[in-house]
Amino acid sequence: MSHARGSEPARRLLLRASARPGGGGPQGPFRVEDFATVGVFDADWLLDARYARLLDAMAASPGAFRAVRVFGALNSGERENTFPTASGAVWPSPEAPMDFSVALAALDALVSRGLVPFLPLTFFPAAVSASPIEPPPDDARWQELVRAFLDRVVSRFGAAEVARWWFEVWNEPNMPPFWRGDFERYLRLYRATAEAARASGHRVRLGGPAIAWMPGGEGEALMVRFLEFLRDAPEVPCDFLSFHRKGIWTNDETEPRMERLVDAAAFTAEAALRLVPARCPGLPIINNEADMKVGFDHPYEPRLTERFPSWLAAAATSHAALGARHAGTGFRFVAASDNANQHLVREPFDGRRALATRTDAAPDDLVKLPVFAFYELLRLLGDRHGGVDAPEGAFFPHSALHHAVTAADDRIAALLTLHPAEGGAARPVLLDYALRDVPWPRANIALFRIDGATSNAYAAAGRRMPAALPAAAAGPLRAAAELGTAAPLRSGVALPGGRLRTSIRLAPYATALLWVTPFVPDRRPAAPSWIEARAEAGNALLRWTPDRDPGFWSYEVLRLAPGAPPRRVSPLPLRAAMWVDTAPPPGEHRYRVRAVSASGVRGATAESPPVRVAGAF
Repeated sequence: MSHARGSEPARRLLLRASARPGGGGPQGPFRVEDFATVGVFDADWLLDARYARLLDAMAASPGAFRAVRVFGALNSGERENTFPTASGAVWPSPEAPMDFSVALAALDALVSRGLVPFLPLTFFPAAVSASPIEPPPDDARWQELVRAFLDRVVSRFGAAEVARWWFEVWNEPNMPPFWRGDFERYLRLYRATAEAARASGHRVRLGGPAIAWMPGGEGEALMVRFLEFLRDAPEVPCDFLSFHRKGIWTNDETEPRMERLVDAAAFTAEAALRLVPARCPGLPIINNEADMKVGFDHPYEPRLTERFPSWLAAAATSHAALGARHAGTGFRFVAASDNANQHLVREPFDGRRALATRTDAAPDDLVKLPVFAFYELLRLLGDRHGGVDAPEGAFFPHSALHHAVTAADDRIAALLTLHPAEGGAARPVLLDYALRDVPWPRANIALFRIDGATSNAYAAAGRRMPAALPAAAAGPLRAAAELGTAAPLRSGVALPGGRLRTSIRLAPYATALLWVTPFVPDRRPAAPSWIEARAEAGNALLRWTPDRDPGFWSYEVLRLAPGAPPRRVSPLPLRAAMWVDTAPPPGEHRYRVRAVSASGVRGATAESPPVRVAGAF
């Protein structure tokens, strides 16, 4: 891992990048939202306190997270952990009224925080089938259920909002834990669902087949069968193609392989062009469980380390490059992770697939894992590819180096990660990074990092799985978990000729993002507004409105105490509009928060109401 290999001699490489398209790299749009979806198994869990904390943390970084894929809206009412076993309370019998109250509350938990629901239409309530995964003899009640659900969500959230959502027909209809029919029966369900959606009269984005891409050719065969079904039924809508391809599928393997994900996406695109060419322009091809390893409830240490964000960064850059290669068709290649299953975390740093770990204080007292920082990087990227010139074979799939340089009118950002293939002993890389065509005479420059020491609470905790984490000891780990930098921010740097040259060292599994923004010394950040300031288990929980300015750099959180000067209690930078002051002295405290721009300009402060901490520790 990177912390162990930092002293190895580095391979030197010159990269010439540009804020404008050109060279040998990808061109066209870069869609951050294609890599900013996370997954939760059961909608009922979204109403749990630990999910409220997690969703608040996600909303505190606007633009980092865009969508949440969540199961079980149609059999909600009973919490489930990893597989569907209960029929829920939505529709207990054909004579009973349908009750979507839990599902609607869960969806409101997402929409109210600016997150887009991605809904597999699952699973069967008792009025449709005796089992949540057993397809019924006919689909009439299923269609009635789907129409009623669409009516209710449109009534609750509005037609324009629901049109932004994703509706997926079922989940893994080739896996017995999720589906007890054959694939032909699934195709019948897909057709019935599409007919119900059309009959509802609502504008709905519908797709599938959400297959588990198994080894041995089954994934290819089932995707082809689904595309043949669409070819032979041109009246059946399909707004996206989805599947699940992991880096590791069997327990015999130890290292995930990125080429498996890319090969599955490329195969799907080529098969679609061959079988349903009229449907292809602009069609999203979505691997919405593009995780390192199958089995999200099985402890796996790389989920806790810098390896998980490196995997996701490699997936984002490789899928974006695949999209650029298919620019003529307009395919979108989406890679999402099923990694927000916070309810599975039983003890601190236990290796289950989640965005944060818990402390020993309570299940909802959370500390971010390094994977959370990957999404913080996403919000910094631009909306179009820049240009790059590099030696032949410099990047994946020819090497372990992954790269994307992106630009927008107000920023340039280059994402890099060194993700060795199959655990290969890749040497560190020392990049001589030459960026040209920067359009501003003076700029602000930051180099964000996720590696064996930075943006890494697991490393700060001593890399033990699991580990004791007393609540009072969480403070340093919270600071270590926030997205960090390799060096202090540089503001107002003169760039003669629009050129910047810098060195970036990447150890294996390190991820870096070079961020360049215009120097704007006369724009002062607005004062935030407080959302929440309260005591909780001996801590002070603080939330405020996020700063959405593209030149935002950091928040400063100051604790005020009688007779003492203000003390900064937050790390630098703090990118999220949320902080937990861990175990402050007992008594009454007030807090001030202000935003700081990348140009070094501090905004006006906002002062919290008093917070009385009892000193539980």
